Amino acid sequence: MPAGFVSMGHHSMQLFPATFLLLLQQLALGGLFALAVPPFHEMERGFYKSTAAVLFIAALLALWGKADLFLRVFSSSEHRIWAAFELFFCAAFVILLALYLISLWGERTRFRARAFSSSCLIGLAGLVLTSFNLHKAPFLSVESFLFPLSLILSSLLLGSAIVGMLLGHWYLIDAGQSLTPLILSLKFFVYVLVFQIVFFLLSLPALSLLGSQETLLGIGRLWEEHLTLFSARILVAQIGPLILSYMIWQTLKIPHTMAATGLFYIALLGVFVGEILGRHLFALTALPF
Repeated sequence: MPAGFVSMGHHSMQLFPATFLLLLQQLALGGLFALAVPPFHEMERGFYKSTAAVLFIAALLALWGKADLFLRVFSSSEHRIWAAFELFFCAAFVILLALYLISLWGERTRFRARAFSSSCLIGLAGLVLTSFNLHKAPFLSVESFLFPLSLILSSLLLGSAIVGMLLGHWYLIDAGQSLTPLILSLKFFVYVLVFQIVFFLLSLPALSLLGSQETLLGIGRLWEEHLTLFSARILVAQIGPLILSYMIWQTLKIPHTMAATGLFYIALLGVFVGEILGRHLFALTALPF
């Protein structure tokens, strides 16, 4: 069975720390993609510096935790090669993200663009590698398509939520700037949220029809034992933020950026709680929700 930091027999002492670290990694990667949404020249450089610093800290904490987990759990196990690959990609992502952060203090635009695009690509590759280690289905299977997509959507949702919140907070510092960047970030957040809802609606039938034996057993456990948890995950992380997005849009029409930022805080909290519920659901069912 291929296994990385997450899929080590679903032992709770290994699984829950690993999934929490993956959450930090997803936050950093999704935040980078969301950072590309506001027009660079319409925002103060300070916004990009502060936001990139927050994302770098999240990525660094994920790397620190993964390195410690590798030394304590995986260095002497049969899965150390897969774990080492994940650790390598995580380290490369942190280094490239650090280079992007440093580039924001200069005017070397080509270097900044390359550092940004490289960190996105390496981070995405590492996330896809991790997703392949979350299931025991063959490489050519529906799980090999849905698991990476699930992690990518979760990453984009986490990133768009925190960047939207930080961008709204920046408007409290510089109240005279155009609302266009914040509106674009809100739209990106809503698009990702809708895509994730559609993913949940379509992936369950796909897994039920084409999933492996373990996946089918997980679906059975989902309907019989964990339907309340799954419903709470949808309500907290999808339906709630979708309603809040409409409220943010209406607030920006006034415009009242302080109230919009407060609503973004609540949406971010809902997304975080929903993702944590999703990790718990994965531990119980091995499904990408």
